[in-house]
Amino acid sequence: MQRWARLAAPSRADAIPRRLLVASEVALGVVLLVGAGLLIRTFAHLRGLNPGFDARNAITAELSLQDARYVTRQSVNRLFEESLARMRELPGVDSAAVALSLPYERALNTGFQRLDGRHVDTESQIANMFYITPEYFRVLRIPLLRGRAFTGADSSTAAPAVVVSEAFVKMYMPGDDALGRHLDLGGGGKREIVGVVGDVQQKSGWGDGSPLAAMPDIYIPAMQVEDKLISMVHTWFSPSWIVRSPGPMEGTIAGMQRAIQAVDPQLPFAGFHSMEDIRYRSLAQERFQAVLLGALAGLALLLAAVGIYGLIANSVAERTRELGIRLALGATVAQAMRAVALPGVALALAGVAAGSVLAGFASQLLRRLVWGVRPGDPLTFMAVGLVLLGVAAAASFLPALRVTRLSPAETLRQE
Repeated sequence: MQRWARLAAPSRADAIPRRLLVASEVALGVVLLVGAGLLIRTFAHLRGLNPGFDARNAITAELSLQDARYVTRQSVNRLFEESLARMRELPGVDSAAVALSLPYERALNTGFQRLDGRHVDTESQIANMFYITPEYFRVLRIPLLRGRAFTGADSSTAAPAVVVSEAFVKMYMPGDDALGRHLDLGGGGKREIVGVVGDVQQKSGWGDGSPLAAMPDIYIPAMQVEDKLISMVHTWFSPSWIVRSPGPMEGTIAGMQRAIQAVDPQLPFAGFHSMEDIRYRSLAQERFQAVLLGALAGLALLLAAVGIYGLIANSVAERTRELGIRLALGATVAQAMRAVALPGVALALAGVAAGSVLAGFASQLLRRLVWGVRPGDPLTFMAVGLVLLGVAAAASFLPALRVTRLSPAETLRQE
């Protein structure tokens, strides 16, 4: 019988290249799945960050003011006040405001100096600056932490005021009471810090390079923006009108259009978006990267599963006589199945081991794309290994089920 078994067993020298190919597919699958896992976890981390404001029921529209009629703060603020007054009269509108730029958008970087308190600057620091109308914090429901927000009293003739974000205080005024301190935003004038508000997410643009971050922000009243700054910023930025209304978006959009047309028929809004859409689009690049690498990883996983399945199925077909003789000699079906399937699992183990080493190096290449999770995150590596081994086990034992249909008696008669 042993002689029969040896004769029945086919030569497998030609299977070595196929096994190497399958192991390579598994290793590639590990590398791609680890990369996809890190990017997916990064996207989930960024998506789960507190935006710092309430995006629900907030609609915004952008309007270019590169116009010779709007080069002074008087003309610009007349446009703001008259259009916002009409928008607040729309049915269901809770509040309305204008800001130089929105959360998730890159803001105007400006230099400043701290003039008093525990921290006094001899050189200029940098922060994001926004001009806003008085209801800005209300319309986005950005929390006021200390002090006060802007009101209509913060006019061009009032004392220059500024509101800063909590991130600004943490970065530039640690351990100091920011309220009542003064900043020089250029031009030699000083502004008093009258309030501190919560942080909002933005495209960082500087700092640690994170896609989204709570940056040090400076807010000034739109009525107190100097004429020369008005002309400069509107060359690069277009202010946005923001309206909070729980009503149908279409009705609010139509009302906003009528309001601006009633003030200046020559100024069309560039487009309307909900703040939820803006938040969704803020992670478009990270979403694309995760989906692309995830699709490639899924394809690699499928190829590895098909390769293992085909290898085991081919092994069962080649070893039909051998397996029949083993069953005839007393081997159980489970033993015969293990003899066929375990080589596939062993190949997967080897591929996972090799792929984990390669993924360790490859993950370092994703360092600049990964946030909120370490490139060598053990949980991701462990989850990928378990998934691949599970798929490999299924791909190995499914074709091995053919052993249950073998007839030892029929095999012996063929011999």
